[in-house]
Amino acid sequence: MITKKIKQYIVAGSVCCCMTAAITSCSDFLDVLPLNDVVLENYWTKKSDVTSVLMGCYESLQSDESVTRMALWGEVRSENMKLGVSSSQDLSQMLKENILPNNSFCNWTVFYQTINRCNILIHYAPQVQELDPNYSISEMKANIAEATFIRSLCYFYLIRAFRDVPFSREPSIDDTKEYRVPADSFDVVLNNIITDMEAVKDDAQLYFRKPNPDKEDDAERDNTARVTRPAMYALLADLYLWQGNWDKCVACCDYIIDFKKDEYDKLLKRRMQNEVNLFNDIPLIMEKIGSTSGNAYNRIFGEGNSYESIFEITYDQTLNSNNKNSFVNNYFTHQDNNRPASGYLNAFGDFYEGLPSKGTELFEKNDCRAYESIYQVSTQQFLIAKYAVQRATLDNSSSTIKTSYNWRSSDYANRIIYRLTDVMLMKAEALIEQGSDKFEEAFSLINAVSRRAVNSLNPGSGEVLKFDDYKDSQEAMQTLVMDERQRELMFEGKRWFDLVRKARRSGNTRELAKTVTKKQLTNISGIQIRLADPNALYLPYYRNELKVNPYLKQNPAYNTGDDADLQKN
Repeated sequence: MITKKIKQYIVAGSVCCCMTAAITSCSDFLDVLPLNDVVLENYWTKKSDVTSVLMGCYESLQSDESVTRMALWGEVRSENMKLGVSSSQDLSQMLKENILPNNSFCNWTVFYQTINRCNILIHYAPQVQELDPNYSISEMKANIAEATFIRSLCYFYLIRAFRDVPFSREPSIDDTKEYRVPADSFDVVLNNIITDMEAVKDDAQLYFRKPNPDKEDDAERDNTARVTRPAMYALLADLYLWQGNWDKCVACCDYIIDFKKDEYDKLLKRRMQNEVNLFNDIPLIMEKIGSTSGNAYNRIFGEGNSYESIFEITYDQTLNSNNKNSFVNNYFTHQDNNRPASGYLNAFGDFYEGLPSKGTELFEKNDCRAYESIYQVSTQQFLIAKYAVQRATLDNSSSTIKTSYNWRSSDYANRIIYRLTDVMLMKAEALIEQGSDKFEEAFSLINAVSRRAVNSLNPGSGEVLKFDDYKDSQEAMQTLVMDERQRELMFEGKRWFDLVRKARRSGNTRELAKTVTKKQLTNISGIQIRLADPNALYLPYYRNELKVNPYLKQNPAYNTGDDADLQKN
């Protein structure tokens, strides 16, 4: 299982597991694996060597450093998150849009460590296949596909956070090579990782364990905690969405939607027919079971690895008690009687304030996602509930929803990277950009996601979205899909990236700046002026990286003071 810790191989005093130490002669951009000829001769010889390093790639992706950056880079600068109780200086400054090159959250080392693990595996796996008769070509290709996905995902996070970043497919194996390289542009890196993914997308396994329709088993966990072919297509859909290749984005989304429909036909009608319903012909886990709602949340986020999941970073206490997702601790602190108190990060209260008596600017009062994402402690405190709540029970038997929660007592919440409704909304976004003849199909996808959230089990009954309100305007449809993504994917590390993608497409940052400053209490005009510079949508290079890699040139939005002097030396 991927949650078991990869063992370390020690040969002649050298660590031959990937990325356990850095070599001082090379940049922090890529840690170097100190392998001598003896180590190489004895290590890359059998299938288990490749498997161990592959598990190390997953474990690196699971690390606190990695998951923290995935969550913060994709969400904290958006209007979704505010400062909670007193937190670290770096986090509070990022929330205030006062980001400096010495901010520790600008340190990208963990992603390049993961990338290099993948590069090493991709480099050596073919050699092992030639040496080990038990290591088939199909197994090798599947392993390379998994490593390519993880590497591409890391680069995708990097370009969305920093824009231009160093790109390399070459493994850093010993200290005889120089890995100080300049940054490549956003588009160059994006095109390269699309090329890499396209080359191996169908080499990934379709299943790691075949689902058994006659009994409960762990098939979902096995098939969503590892990179499968649907995961490959989900990442490709996202990449094509950022590239603006609408046809290919739609095609990748269709592959996944068709796959899930097929699974529904083969598996769920016999095993979970009471939990899954067709929403505009797409099978989704229902929120309401019996007299209460919250079922979809509990399956997707409380338990994890649900039918709707495509790929998630999985933590399993029974397999490895030391591997935890401690980032969720930023959302709340435990008190007596299961009553939480504010953590370092809070939700923006305007999205929730007034519920359940009336709707808000974002949520209808019967939208289950509002109560599953945000928890109101007081008139001033709104906690982030998503991921932090183990189980939500929403009693909607009366006109106002009554809530009760079981908050997590341990740090084993999975981190979802892709799930079905995310893919549905990616397809809707791409369809809208194709023109008005695609609006109705896009609306059907958006409406399906919304219908599940408001327990509209029968088409035309209880729906809150009406096509006639949007059909005549592309701008209205664009706003609709972005609003639905915010409702559905809140606190999943998507919102800031969605706003940046939209700003890149429109060519200006005015709407983004106006949107994200809703949460600010001071210096609103100053932040809006700062964000008028498109360079400011991206993070600065970490100061230590500039010291060790002279080819890196600081983002112009941050190129002042000490960094400007550093660039001259």
